[in-house]
Amino acid sequence: MSDETSGKAKHVGGKIQEAAGDLLGDNKMKRQGRLAQHEGEAEQDEARAEDEAQDANFRKNAARQARKAD
Repeated sequence: MSDETSGKAKHVGGKIQEAAGDLLGDNKMKRQGRLAQHEGEAEQDEARAEDEAQDANFRKNAARQARKAD
């Protein structure tokens, strides 16, 4: 299970790392920062997708309960 906050932290940390690499002229550090940003974005997307799946499941179950009540 993914955590959106953890993903955001990785993304921000990657931005800082990329900026530090840019400032120091270290292309490897810049590249690693960009990769960390993408990893963080992916974690955030995963967390959001999990939330959406849970919401959809809740709506489906609510609809089934409503149909049984009729």
